[in-house]
Amino acid sequence: RCMATEMLHTYRQDHHAGAAAGIELFRRVAEDHEDPHVRQVVSRIGDETAEDLADLEELMTLAGTSPSLLKDLPAKAAEKVGQLKPNRRFAERSPLSDLLELEALTLAVTGKKLGFKSLLDIGDPRLPRPTLEKLVERAEEHGRELEKLRLKCTDALKET
Repeated sequence: RCMATEMLHTYRQDHHAGAAAGIELFRRVAEDHEDPHVRQVVSRIGDETAEDLADLEELMTLAGTSPSLLKDLPAKAAEKVGQLKPNRRFAERSPLSDLLELEALTLAVTGKKLGFKSLLDIGDPRLPRPTLEKLVERAEEHGRELEKLRLKCTDALKET
């Protein structure tokens, strides 16, 4: 393979690993967040992100790439380790956890959007533009939804 092809192969595998870890984070936040509305929205976005991962896997197949367990497993493990952050509260969740988790989800969705935009910008003829455009649009919508949730969470932390 030429160098550019090899780099794109690695790029798609890296995004797959990030998406796999992101789905784990979405599932955890959907279970643990204090606000039932946030849990519902995050659960739906997590399900849609799993669909996006399946779409990415189809795109990878079209481009002759496959996911890498050597990248996926450490990314998932890193998400699990991220749960162990010290917050001076050992028996209960910190109110900051809700905000930090929404920020982490926003970062994950931003990475997803940029990854699909980059694939769109590269213009690989094997990858259908309508699929990539749909994935970028959905990531942008997810970002808007998470921002609304984040703002609601920061409002709850304001001193009155």
